[in-house]
Amino acid sequence: MTIFAVLMPIPQQALVEEIKKSFPDNYLSLNETQYLISTKGTVVDLARTLGMYDDQQPDKLGTGIAVLFATSSYFGRAQLTIWDWIKAKLESAPSG
Repeated sequence: MTIFAVLMPIPQQALVEEIKKSFPDNYLSLNETQYLISTKGTVVDLARTLGMYDDQQPDKLGTGIAVLFATSSYFGRAQLTIWDWIKAKLESAPSG
């Protein structure tokens, strides 16, 4: 699985609700504007799933605005629960 970082410039309730609905067991809220999501695919796939991007209407604002990153490694200082979540999700087998 890949872990994606979702970084919103401001809190956006519609986008947060879509994260919770689309990834009920595979997201971690760091704060009201920063989320981690564990899933397969690309950042574009994630943007589509979250309703942020529509191929047919690429200029249309969807559920919200955010910067999405796919992680390849990680490091920093945070609560143990965050590191445990990251480790568990990176070690989990991809699901179909």
